[in-house]
Amino acid sequence: MPWSTPGSWTITTTSGFATSGYLPDWAEDDPSEAGVPLDQLPLRLGGINHRNFFEGPLMHLTATDSRDDAEKDVIFAGSIDCNPFDTDTRLRVPVANIQVSPHHWILSLDPGELADVASKLRAQADLLHNEVLPALIAAREDWSAHHPERPPTTSAMPPGPT
Repeated sequence: MPWSTPGSWTITTTSGFATSGYLPDWAEDDPSEAGVPLDQLPLRLGGINHRNFFEGPLMHLTATDSRDDAEKDVIFAGSIDCNPFDTDTRLRVPVANIQVSPHHWILSLDPGELADVASKLRAQADLLHNEVLPALIAAREDWSAHHPERPPTTSAMPPGPT
């Protein structure tokens, strides 16, 4: 007997009781299970999570002020999750979760909230590209024009008091 039929999941208890529900096409895992003790059924149902991950870009991140400590990690990756039996009713419908950095998340976004995050990130990308990038290029050009390639050596320094 297959674990489930397309579009549904089934959990069968040791006593023969079975319960089933909708399994979205986008869900990566099928929570179907057989042989579950009846007293464990509520825990199994509460643990059902329909999830689909989305990727984010790899960036050099550091928690210090040193580029030498930077490690490549993913930012702005996340998932669409639905926990149909969660005690928090807001999580019983699909929501988006975004991992901003390895230890920081934006959780439980509805479509309007996700659109707001996307709009803010788009505005930040525009700021970086249209304002910060030209300002950085200009600052580097100015620096190169007014700063020697190498720092002065001690022989080029005037003698100190004797």
